[in-house]
Amino acid sequence: MERSDTASVVVIGGGPAGCTAATLLKQARPGARIVLVERMVFPRQHVGESLLPDSNPVLARLGVLDKVNAAGFQRKGGITFKWRTDQPIFSEWFATGVNDQLHPAGGEHVLDHTWQVDRSRYDQILLEHAASLGVEVLQPASVVDVLREGARVTGVVVDVGGERRTLRSEFVVDCSGQARLLGRALGLRTVEHNLGDLAIHRYYEGAGWARELLGEQELSKIFFAAAPAGWVWYIPLSPTRVSVGVVTRKELLVGRDLDQVFEQQLATVPEMTALLASAELIDPPSGLPGGRRTLTTSNWSYAHERAAGPGWYLAGDAAAFVDPVLSSGVTLAHHAGMWAANAIQTEWDHPEISPETLHAEYSQVYEDARAGFGIMAEWWYHHRQTASDDWWQQAGGLMRDRGVRGATGMDDVTAFMHLVAGYLTDQRFTHVGVGFGTAGMSVVAGGMSGKDVTAAAYGEVDDALPVLRAWDRCQPDWYLGTFVETNRWWRLPMLRFTSDGKERIYRPTVHRDASGAPDVGPTVAAIESVLSTLEATSAFGDLAGDIRRRGQGKELGTLARAVVQDLVRLKLLVPGEAPMRLRESATNAGDRGRILKRAFSKAAPTPREDISFADEPPSFTLVTFTIVGAPRSYRPRPGELAYVKALLDACDGRRSVEEVVREASRRIGPPDSREVHDAVNVLVTDLLHLGALTA
Repeated sequence: MERSDTASVVVIGGGPAGCTAATLLKQARPGARIVLVERMVFPRQHVGESLLPDSNPVLARLGVLDKVNAAGFQRKGGITFKWRTDQPIFSEWFATGVNDQLHPAGGEHVLDHTWQVDRSRYDQILLEHAASLGVEVLQPASVVDVLREGARVTGVVVDVGGERRTLRSEFVVDCSGQARLLGRALGLRTVEHNLGDLAIHRYYEGAGWARELLGEQELSKIFFAAAPAGWVWYIPLSPTRVSVGVVTRKELLVGRDLDQVFEQQLATVPEMTALLASAELIDPPSGLPGGRRTLTTSNWSYAHERAAGPGWYLAGDAAAFVDPVLSSGVTLAHHAGMWAANAIQTEWDHPEISPETLHAEYSQVYEDARAGFGIMAEWWYHHRQTASDDWWQQAGGLMRDRGVRGATGMDDVTAFMHLVAGYLTDQRFTHVGVGFGTAGMSVVAGGMSGKDVTAAAYGEVDDALPVLRAWDRCQPDWYLGTFVETNRWWRLPMLRFTSDGKERIYRPTVHRDASGAPDVGPTVAAIESVLSTLEATSAFGDLAGDIRRRGQGKELGTLARAVVQDLVRLKLLVPGEAPMRLRESATNAGDRGRILKRAFSKAAPTPREDISFADEPPSFTLVTFTIVGAPRSYRPRPGELAYVKALLDACDGRRSVEEVVREASRRIGPPDSREVHDAVNVLVTDLLHLGALTA
């Protein structure tokens, strides 16, 4: 007899993605019934033992970081790569100068290392932790059918020890790995990536240790090397036990057996053969039926065209698989499980965000993270005969193409190290402007280049640099993003610039409060202040002062300054001729005494909805002046339309510059306010630049 039951969410698969999603959902909604279905009995063998540092903030949010840290796994602090050419071996540590303030969930110095783990134990720790919080685990159990009502997934049918159970649920999260259970059931199209598609791997005990390749035994490095038919890995799981693998193409097995292919490829890397000279081939950590010691994993490098839809989400290998040359698999799985859990929370609690938009954003975020690692993996396959410097340049170019703040201040090796530490998976870097923010996540900049970490990450723009707009149109828009410290997706501002017929997207800095929630208001105000100030093409150094003079505060001035720096780096602002600033010559009595006249026939204020963020104050008003028969536009800063009116009323063709400023200030009041006086001075300067006034 088949049982029928209900759950809030069914999670398929008990690996890193599934445990992350189930744990976070249970933490966020303790009263919800979260059911995790795992077909294997743990502990079970699984490849993918090397993590990246950016798994750690997610582990901290799960509340399992201390358990992982106490499990005795081999610590990992860096990477070593070898090319097949005469290029020197590249070996470097992940992190120096870590900015812990950007990682409140992770604690102190959490990003200077990660782990090389025995996955049979690691996954069991995660699953037991989820169960301890109240996640209901069905194990061993298999999903045999997917329930649907129209386009929506409404549950699954599970086989538990021969008994069939129907589990109806609001959401199903597929973390079934390369089985891709839900994707296959829904007929979702996959995109294959032509890289290595077969891994042959073994485990050894009594392996050697070479410090120049593997670092220190208490803080190791993973070792990768190119081979004629692909590449090989060497992952220390302890000071004497290692995981060794060959990634290649399936065609290489035609007419040959696994052991032959494995040993032939390994023999082409002298460092590998030396390390394994006295080592003994051993059983996999959890053992396998039949005593097999040479294992295979296939079907690498694919992605689904969609990763979410009505009632369902894909996460981990069930959504996409990236070639493991950068060890991105487990880290991407943890972040994906978090993204899916946050998305479900958003669907539950925030109906103002449409599910369709959320599903599209989730899919795009997943593809962006996968593609970043995929681009680097493709380069590795196609350019292994060239110098390693070219790979660093590829990394630097990828960072710069994505508009990463600080890429202009990083050398190519530093950019590469940011990528291989896992930061393409971390959504925080989408939301800190053009890249890593003021202190940067400069995880290796200080140690590798000797540069000041903050300066390298944030860069410098000359205060005297005049800046001119280099865009034809600026259209505010919104996108959805999520953060490690919160349990939802947020509506965040961005700008679409059209320049030379091409669209450039800018996602400005989003500051967050102590809980990690974004504070969008200052960001929007800073953007609007910048755009209105730049209407008059101020010098860069004038901007923060202009904003402070308008009483908008030092913090907003600092944020606005960052926006300008970002736009300069994106080449949306370009150097121009130095403008004359009236306040700079305020001590010149002759200038101040000149008669100020109107040079326009008409001034018409009109609202400009196309440059305002919907539902977010303040909005712009454009003033169009007709000058010698031609319209010229001026955009006052937010709240300054009354200042413009008072200034134009005071400019009667008889008063001097000084008298006009004094009279306009009196009309606005209070008459002795230095901020009002300075604001009117700046308006006079702007309108002189525009040609609407002459002196």
